[in-house]
Amino acid sequence: MRNLLYSAHWRMVVILLIAFAGRLYRLQSQSIWFDEGWSAFAAVQPTLRDAITADPTNPPLYYTLLNISTSGFGDSVFALRIISVFLGLLVIPLSYQLAHRLFGKSTGLYAALLATFSPLLLWASQEARMYSLLAVLTLVAAIAWHQLINREYLLAWIILWSSELALLYAHNTGPVIVLWLNMVTFLFWIHRHSPHHPSWRLWMVGQIAVGLFWSPWFITRFLDLQQANSTVNSPPQINFALFSRIWQAFWTGPWEMVGHVDTIVALSGIALVIAVIIIPWRQATIRWLMLHVGISIFGLLLGLTILGNEMHGRYQVMITPFLLVAIGAGIARTRLVQFRLVILGLFGLIFFVSLQAAQNPLYGHDDTRAIVDYYRASLNADDTVLAWSYADRYELAYYWDRMNVTANRVTLPEGADFDTIQPLLPESGRVALNVWYTQRADFRGMMSCILGHGTRNVPEKFVTYGMENQLYDADRSPLAERHSAEFTFLDGFTTIAQVTAITEFPVSTADRAVCVPVEIRTLTTLDVDLKAVVIVRNHLHQEIARADAVFAQADQRTSSQVVVGSMLTAFPLLRLPYGTPPGEYDVVMRIYDETRMPSGYDVLSADGTQRTKDLLLGQWHVVPGASWSTTNRETDLPSAVDLLVNDSLRLIAHNMTQETTQSVNGGMINPAFLWRGDGALPELLLQAEDESWQIIIPPSIDSPHDDVTLDWRNAQIPLDAPAGDAFVKLPNGAIIARYHIEELPAIYERPDVDLLLDDVIPGVGTLEGLRIHEESFRLETPLEVTLLWRADETPDESYTVFAQLLNQDGILIAQSDSIPAQGTRPTTGWRRGEYIIDTHQLRFNDNAAPGPATLIVGMYESISGTRVILDESGTDFLSLPVQIEIR
Repeated sequence: MRNLLYSAHWRMVVILLIAFAGRLYRLQSQSIWFDEGWSAFAAVQPTLRDAITADPTNPPLYYTLLNISTSGFGDSVFALRIISVFLGLLVIPLSYQLAHRLFGKSTGLYAALLATFSPLLLWASQEARMYSLLAVLTLVAAIAWHQLINREYLLAWIILWSSELALLYAHNTGPVIVLWLNMVTFLFWIHRHSPHHPSWRLWMVGQIAVGLFWSPWFITRFLDLQQANSTVNSPPQINFALFSRIWQAFWTGPWEMVGHVDTIVALSGIALVIAVIIIPWRQATIRWLMLHVGISIFGLLLGLTILGNEMHGRYQVMITPFLLVAIGAGIARTRLVQFRLVILGLFGLIFFVSLQAAQNPLYGHDDTRAIVDYYRASLNADDTVLAWSYADRYELAYYWDRMNVTANRVTLPEGADFDTIQPLLPESGRVALNVWYTQRADFRGMMSCILGHGTRNVPEKFVTYGMENQLYDADRSPLAERHSAEFTFLDGFTTIAQVTAITEFPVSTADRAVCVPVEIRTLTTLDVDLKAVVIVRNHLHQEIARADAVFAQADQRTSSQVVVGSMLTAFPLLRLPYGTPPGEYDVVMRIYDETRMPSGYDVLSADGTQRTKDLLLGQWHVVPGASWSTTNRETDLPSAVDLLVNDSLRLIAHNMTQETTQSVNGGMINPAFLWRGDGALPELLLQAEDESWQIIIPPSIDSPHDDVTLDWRNAQIPLDAPAGDAFVKLPNGAIIARYHIEELPAIYERPDVDLLLDDVIPGVGTLEGLRIHEESFRLETPLEVTLLWRADETPDESYTVFAQLLNQDGILIAQSDSIPAQGTRPTTGWRRGEYIIDTHQLRFNDNAAPGPATLIVGMYESISGTRVILDESGTDFLSLPVQIEIR
C-alpha cells in the first residue's frame, strides 16, 4: 500500500510539472483584452477597498486576490496571469481528489491527466480572469458535498458553506452552483426518502447564513446586472446548435474556435461517442455526477437568459472537471490497456489540435496591444481616440502609458444618444474611432456619420484582430439642424412607420461628406429590421451615390425589437463620387428591409394622394471649390485613359469598355467622363460607322467647374437605326468607345393571350392581354404571369412594371418589379403600335398563405418610384379580372 501511495504521489508530481510547463507556454504572447483590462485596473488599486469596488459588474473575490498578488509581483502581463496559472494547477489535484473519493486512485490519475490536457482548462489558466478560481471553488464544494452525503463532519460543513459564499463573491454565475447544490441535495433527500442525511436543519441554517452574507452584494449590485452589463439583450437561443456548441466548448480553448475548426468539430463528435460508451452509467455515483453536469448547464442557460447575456465557453470551465472525472472513471474500468491508451491518445490529440489552432490570431484575444501601438505611431497630442464601452476601456488604458501614447483617450458611454455624445467630442485635431467588434455599441453607425460629416477624405482604417480603427480628418463640421416631418410608409395598405424628422442639406463643395440622420416612429408591430437607403441623383435622374443605415434606438434595438410608437434613427453618410461637379442634386430616401420588402416600402405624398418608393429629403446644393486632386480618393470609372482635348483639358477616365458593347435601336447609352483641367467640356459625337446617322452628345456642364470634373451624359440610339457599328468620338476624331447595334424587330400583330384586356396606362401604352399559368398557383413556386402591352407612346421616362398579389385582406403576398420584358424593353425604346411581351415571376413573401388572391398591375417611374396615375380619382393600379386561388 505504501509503495502504491508513493507511486501515485510521484505520478501526480510529474503530471503537475507537465501542466505547469504547458500553462507557462506563451503565457505573455497574447495581448491583454477588455475583460483582462478590468482585472488589471482592479489589480493596481491602492487599497483592497478600491479593488473591491473597481468593477460594478463582477463580485470582488478574484480582484482582491489579484490585488494582493500584484502588490508583490507587479502588474506585468506575466504577473497578472500567473495567479490563474496556479489556480489552474490547483484544479488538477482537486479533480484527482474528487475522482479518488468517488471511484478510486486509478480514476483519480486519469481525471488528473484529462484535466492537464484539457484545452478549456488550459485556456482559462492563461487568462487574467476568475474562471479557474470558479473551477477550484466548485470542486471544493463538490468534494465537501460528497463527504457530507457519506458522513457528516463539522469541517466538511464549514468547507461547503465557505466555498458557496466564495463562489457567490467570485462571479455572477456563482448562484448557479449554489442552486445546483441545493437542487441535488433536495433530489438526494427524495432518493433516500429522508431529509436527515445530510441534516436538513444544518443545511437550511447554512444556506440562510450564506444568503445573509451575500445579501449586501445581491441588493446593491446583482439586481442591477442586466442594466450594468450591456445595453443589448442577447440571451442564448435554445436549440440543437447551441448544445452542439456547448459540447464542442469542452474540447476547445477559445470560444471563437467553436464551430470554426473542422478537425475539432469532428474530434469532439468522436469524444461524445466514446464518452457515451465508456462512462459507467449503471453506477449511481456516475449518474449523480452527470446530473451535476446537466443541472449546472441548465442553470447557466437559465441565468444567462434572465440576464440577457450570450453563452460563452468560459462559463463551462467550472463544470469541465466533473465531465473529466466521469470519463476518467470510464477509462479506469476499461480492462484492455491498449484501449485505455487509444482513448487517452484521442484526448491528447484533441488537446494538441486545439492548441495548434489557437495559435491563429483569429481565435485569440482582441489585439489591443497592436492597436495601441498604431495610436503611438500615428497620433499626436492634438488627436483623440474615441472608444465605446459601458465602463472605461481599461485594456486600452493598460497599454496607453506603457507605449507612450500622447493622444487623448475618451470613453463614450454605451447606449448614449447624440445629445449625450456631442459634448464629449473634441473640437479640434484628428479623431480615431475605436470599433470593438465584441461591443455592439453603434449598430446604426452614428459615430461614423457624425465624425465623417464635412470631411474630405474617407477615414484611414487600421484593422487588427477584434478591433478596427477609423481615423477621421480634423476638418469635420457640425451636423445641420433637423426639422420635423410627417411622411407615412406603407406595407400594402398597412401603415408601418412615419418619418418624424429629417436633416437640412448644407451648401458645400462636392468633396465634403454629409451625414443625413432620419428619425421614424413605428406604427405597428414589426418582425423585420427597417433600413434607410439615401440616394443622390444627378440632373439625368441617375443614381450617383447612396448610403444605407439601420434604424435603431440609442440602445441599438432595431424595429423588430421595439414596441409600437418607438422612435428610431438611422445615420447614413453620403459621399459624392470623385469629381462630382457643382450643381443641384436631389436626395431621396427609401425605407426597406432585406427580406420582405427589399425594393422599398411605399410612401404617401405630402397630400396623401399618391404612392411612391422615394421620399424627397431635399436638394444638395454643391458649390465650386472642391480640391479633388488633394484628397485620398480615386475615381470608380473603370477605364483609365489620358487623352489630350486641348491645352486646358484632358480626358482621364470614362465608364465605357475598350471592347465592343452590345445595344439595340432605341436603346439608351449613359456614358460618364472624368476630365482634368479648367477648360470648357467638349461636345461628343455618337455616329454610325457608315455615317447613316449621328447624334451630338452635349456636355452636362456649361458653368465653371473644379480641377477634376465628372461629366454624366446620355443619348438614345435612333428607333430606326439599322444594325451595325457606331462610335463615340472626341471632337478631334479620337474614338473612345464602339457599340454594335442590333436591329430589334417590332411585333405589330397581337399575339394570342388567355384573357383580352383594354386597360390604358396614360402616356405609355395599353395592357391588351394576360396569360397566367395556373399550374404555378402554389406557395412553393413563384407565380408566373405574362402581360401583353401595346405601345401608344414613346415616353421620355423609363417606367418599371409592378405586378402584385394581394390577399383578401389587401395585404401584399407576392410581387415582381422590373423594366418590361425582364429589363430588355425599357419604355423609352417603345415604338408606337408595337406589342411587348412582358413575363413576370411573382415571388411570395412571409405573409403568403393559401386562399384567394387579387392580381394588380401598374407602372412607376424607374428613378423616383412614383406610380403612374390612371384616372382622375387617383387610382394607381389595375385590378385584373382573374380568379386566383393559392394552394
